Order: sequence, then C-alpha cells, then structure tokens
Amino acid sequence: MKKSIKKILVDVSVITLIIGCLSAVMACSSKTADSGKTDVDYKYASYVYDDNEPQYYMSDSAAAAETGYYYIAGASGVSDNTNRYIYYYDMVKQEAIPLCSDIDCDHKTKDCEAYISSDMCLSSKIWYHNQRIYMIEKTAEKDILVSYNKTMRDKKEEKTLSIDGYSVNGNKNNACISHGKLYYMLAGNNTIMLCSVSLSDDSQPHIIKTYESTYNYLELIVLYGIGDKVYINWNSGISVGKSIYYVEVLDINTENVQRLYNMNEQYPDIADSILNWNSEVSFDKSNNMYFPCANEDKYIIRKLNLDNGEIKDIFTLDIEGTTVEAKQEKKEIKNEELSQFKETGDENYIHFYGYDGKHLYVYRGVNLSKLAGKSREERLAAYDNYIYIFDTDGNVDETVVLNKTNEGSSGNITLDYKGGDERCMLVTTAREDVAGMELSQEEKDKIEAIQKEAAKKKKGGANICVTAVLDKSQIGSTSMQWQQITPE
Repeated sequence: MKKSIKKILVDVSVITLIIGCLSAVMACSSKTADSGKTDVDYKYASYVYDDNEPQYYMSDSAAAAETGYYYIAGASGVSDNTNRYIYYYDMVKQEAIPLCSDIDCDHKTKDCEAYISSDMCLSSKIWYHNQRIYMIEKTAEKDILVSYNKTMRDKKEEKTLSIDGYSVNGNKNNACISHGKLYYMLAGNNTIMLCSVSLSDDSQPHIIKTYESTYNYLELIVLYGIGDKVYINWNSGISVGKSIYYVEVLDINTENVQRLYNMNEQYPDIADSILNWNSEVSFDKSNNMYFPCANEDKYIIRKLNLDNGEIKDIFTLDIEGTTVEAKQEKKEIKNEELSQFKETGDENYIHFYGYDGKHLYVYRGVNLSKLAGKSREERLAAYDNYIYIFDTDGNVDETVVLNKTNEGSSGNITLDYKGGDERCMLVTTAREDVAGMELSQEEKDKIEAIQKEAAKKKKGGANICVTAVLDKSQIGSTSMQWQQITPE
C-alpha cells in the first residue's frame, strides 16, 4: 500500500520530481514549427523530430519523444517478479527514470505508479503523439485507445477500437500511428480487419479492408508505417511449413489498399527462404523493402525495390545449416486454435533489427544448438556476439561486439531491442554480466539472496533488467561503447 506521505506529495512531487526529471521533454514544446528542432541545448539538438511521422524505427514497447524515449520493461536492476513498468530515457540528462512520483517507492511492486498491467497496455505497445502517451487498454467489454500526459497522468479515453465485437489482437506490429491516425488490426471468426481512426476529432473507427482466411490455418498481418504509406505484410498459412507471403500498401491519403507482390508467385525461389515475415521486415521512403532469408549456409538481408521488382542480396553471414530441416518443425500454440512455425536452426540466433532512417542492424548471437553435447568449458566459453550496422547498400559502417564478464554463464547474449531513431539505440537485457552494461556488485548480491529465498519456497527466482544505449553519432568510429542507464 502506498505510504501516506504520497498524498501530500502528489501535487508537489509531480512538478518537482517527474517534471523536473523530464525537463528536457517539457522544453520540447518550444520547438520551432518550421524545423521540428528544439531549443534545448543537448547532444542531439540538431535532430529534427517530426510528430506526424510514424515511428518505424521503434519497437512496439518503446516510443521516441522530442528529447528522449519512453519504454516499457521489467523492474530495473534485480527483482523477484516479472512486473512491467514504464520509463523515460532523458537524453539531456542521460538518465532513465520510472514514471512514478512517490519518493518512497522502490519501483518493483504493483503499487508503483509506473506499473503497467497487461490489461492496462495491450502487449506493452505504446506510442507518443502530440505530447501524449498512447496505449490500448483491454476491458471485459471492449478495447479502448487511452492517452496520458508525459508523466502518465491525466488519463483520457480517446476511442473505442472494438467494432461489432471484434478485438484488437496483441500480435507484434499490429498497429501504428501515422499523421494523426491510428491504423490497427481487429481479429475474430477467421477474419482480420484493417481499421483506422483519427486522433484529432470525434470520428469513430472504420474498417478499411477485411481479410478472410482461405485455408483456416494461420493468418498473420502486420503494419509498417513510413512516410505517407502503411505497408501490409500478410502471412497466409496453408499447411505445416507452407505459407503465402503478400505485400500490400495503404495510401493514407485515399485509404486505398493495393496488392504489390505475391512473393510465392513472383519469387518462388526466394519465398521458401523467407524468415520472420511478420516481425523482421523494414521499408524505406524510397519504396524499398528489406527482409531476412536463409538457406543451408547463408543468412541474407535482401532488398526488394517495390517499384521495379528488382531484388538484391545486400548483406550475408555464413552459417552452418540446419535451416531446411528446422523450418519444418511446428509448434502448437494453446488449444490447436493457432499454430506457428518455430525455426530452430542457425538463423534463430540471428535477428534483423530493422531500419532507422539511415542504417540497418543485424544481431548475431551464439548458436547454442551447435554447442549441445560439447564439454562444459566449450559451452561456457567467451564467444563474441555482434551487432552489424550497415547502410542500405550493405556497406558495413560499424560492428559492435558484445561479450560476457562471468566465466560461468552462457556465451549467448540476448537483447530486447527497443529500437531507436538516428540518435540512439535502446536495449534491455536479462543479463547482469554484459561488458559495458554490468550491474553493480550490490545489485548482483541481490540475485543470490533472491535465488536462495526462491529455493526455500520452491518457486520464483531473480529477474534482471538492465537498460543501455548506444550513441549512433559514434557509428564509423570503430569504438562504440554502451552506456548503462538502468534506473536506480
């Protein structure tokens, strides 16, 4: 239960603590209308923030603001739960804070003002638009688009998103805000509907296009907003290991949807090699699509020019191939109502992070399946993990190496990529021993204490959430360094 002092401090604390810590964000309201730049003197003051542009460079659980990033992640540092909280990374002060005004709060319980429940925020999806934070709230009756001010106060119910009993699904990339409108997907009864609603007037949501399942097997549709377009990637499942991949485009001015490509018909040799069609594809403003593929010995980022249909392999990595066999493995989800394919070959530890307006990013970890059966020394050796940063022609401008510092831990370093525009890359990790992101010894000691208590209760355990950023102005220096910004 919150302490009584909180009641006294609410009005004062919101101003002195939260708004004080977010001074850079508040100052952004003085940006000039013609340039989009702020008059705040900070490292990225020349960056032009455009509130109308869709934030294709951010993950679902993060949103860019004028002088920082909002993001949702676990309790900072070490905790004994899997709660989620909302934070703000202030680029001016170069620090991250939970959006909580209670000075006595440790920001690790559900009583924290920054706590985000699954019903309060569907799939931890957030957006920042017109100086407010948006998220989708689920109730027993309907799905609601709600907004808050910059300190997660002044809640407003903006729009009811449900139509005729259909609900917003929680899939990745199922919604985006572009030029003052929310575009999103509703699902139910083997039907998926593309909808939109304005955020600037009292109009109600409406359906743009309805997609009906042909094979009643698996239908996944995701949205990628950029410029005045919203690209639609549709994975229509036919059977185990077999899908049809479509690319469509929505013109936001006319709301006309045009089918651009059926990858299986137009590129049959390539379609079978496509990976993560609904989670790791990016587009640029020159009408190019970037998507990952893999064959027996190569991981490939391909570039498809949507105007002329030309495909180029712009980035490749050598892999040892279990790819073909692995792509046939199927994983059943819940009560056989939904199936998805699980790729467990070499490509599973390589991820395409996407495009930020200038560069593309690929993460390569350690293929643990190749270490199965090896000695303990081999399995726990200090293997390098990499983030490759390259331009749209595939020229590598920077390679960031990640290493562990604990000899007894796995060599595979998993990151939760939050995205980032041209200013920074924002990530979190459940590892306390990543070089450049290490937790303090005091925090590490908490891990052992929580694990001992969990062993007594025979449940739970320690959960770790470390936050770090990369300064993208360092790209090309060959000496990029992580800055650990985990809130205290």
